[in-house]
Amino acid sequence: MAIKLIAFDMDDTLLMDDRTIGKRTLDALRAAHAQGVKIVPATGRGKHSMWKYVEQIGVADAAICTNGAQVYDGDGKTIFENPVPLAAAQRVVRFARENGWYLQGYSADDYFFEQETEETRLYARLAGHMGQAVGDLEAYLRLPPYKLLFVQTDMERMKRLKAAAAPLFGQELCLFVSKPFYLEITSPAATKGKAVLKLAERFGLLPGETMCFGDSGNDLSMIDCAGVGVVMGNAADEIKAHADLIAPSNQDEGVAQVIEKYVLRGATA
Repeated sequence: MAIKLIAFDMDDTLLMDDRTIGKRTLDALRAAHAQGVKIVPATGRGKHSMWKYVEQIGVADAAICTNGAQVYDGDGKTIFENPVPLAAAQRVVRFARENGWYLQGYSADDYFFEQETEETRLYARLAGHMGQAVGDLEAYLRLPPYKLLFVQTDMERMKRLKAAAAPLFGQELCLFVSKPFYLEITSPAATKGKAVLKLAERFGLLPGETMCFGDSGNDLSMIDCAGVGVVMGNAADEIKAHADLIAPSNQDEGVAQVIEKYVLRGATA
């Protein structure tokens, strides 16, 4: 079955290690689009730190942000959204405060946190954008956030955080590790996979006509639901176990190499 929609994670997948998009990758995406393939970036980033890449790609038909909680058309207009229910988000905020975990939330326009810390600065370096310090998160949170993110650089503390959070929130919310030091929380309706399937339906395509690229835990939902699920060579082995194809690494522009072979030249996966 021919590929008619390509969705791809950004950090450590499409982006090289310096957070840029290589020319070969841009050329491959644009060539696929010229053949009628829908192009869909899919990221855990908010729109605030994502849209510069959408504009650089230039041919995105839609963009999945905050792991599927915010989905936009190519012009940046909202198609659908699935925020974290406010009451559940407030419980997560109280859990973070009572146990001393760093937590940040995502609004429609930015991300926010109580006060700047080492974790804030780490995230800002990786995202290329510093969010807003808002003081008491529970007092600030009056609208449902699109995502909540724990950042924890101490891996032993991260293990304890996951062990404590999973039984409290895992039944009503979606919890996953996107990087070893990120624990993300979204609405159960907000996953990259569900967003890809909804977009495919919107475009009149079948699930089997999709190809999805990723490298981390928050990419598994779309890798698993895709007609062809592609995992980057730089991903961990437990992520590669879900792959139909293993691509070269992000640093080697693996997304471009797979598109060239299987989409532009029509090889069989």
